[in-house]
Amino acid sequence: LIVVNEIEAAVYGDRLHATDALIAITYGAKGASLFQRGHRLANAAPPKITAIDTTGAGDTFVAALTVALLEDMPHADALAFACAAGAVTATRPGAQTSLPTRAEVEALLHR
Repeated sequence: LIVVNEIEAAVYGDRLHATDALIAITYGAKGASLFQRGHRLANAAPPKITAIDTTGAGDTFVAALTVALLEDMPHADALAFACAAGAVTATRPGAQTSLPTRAEVEALLHR
């Protein structure tokens, strides 16, 4: 799994998709996409939130996506879960203090 933001993805260009790895590209408040070998596997938009502090949101996204994929969630569900986790983090100030619980992420996904 390789996770990059849209600016990093633009720098790497097509080389990013020359691997068999799963590639997640994040687009901030616009969500994320998951690719493999240049083929888009899934897109997800984050739930609507009022952002307070985005510190740690990207790290939370990566951790949540990793957990979801290790749990064999379908790609679209894993990406949605990761976007929701990042969104919850952005609703609170700080980094470690803003990390969500799984129950908080699932509640946001199902509202």
